[in-house]
Amino acid sequence: MRLQLHQTLDADAMRGITAAVLRADIGSRINFERDLERGAPIVRVENWLTVAETVAAIARSGYSVAAIVDASNDAPGGRAPR
Repeated sequence: MRLQLHQTLDADAMRGITAAVLRADIGSRINFERDLERGAPIVRVENWLTVAETVAAIARSGYSVAAIVDASNDAPGGRAPR
């Protein structure tokens, strides 16, 4: 899944978001990128969580999701997410 965030991301923000998502699902893969069209920060997550669970984990870290860019979720190892 790809989620657009409201806030700009510095190293501390990326560490906080990564830690929060990993607390929710230790097997998550998390990458950060920038949407070239909008200049918005994007977090790309592959895990067993639903979009809602992932958004909630990010919210617990103090950051908010502005938009769901891509709701598909390819779990690590090619297994289907729940």
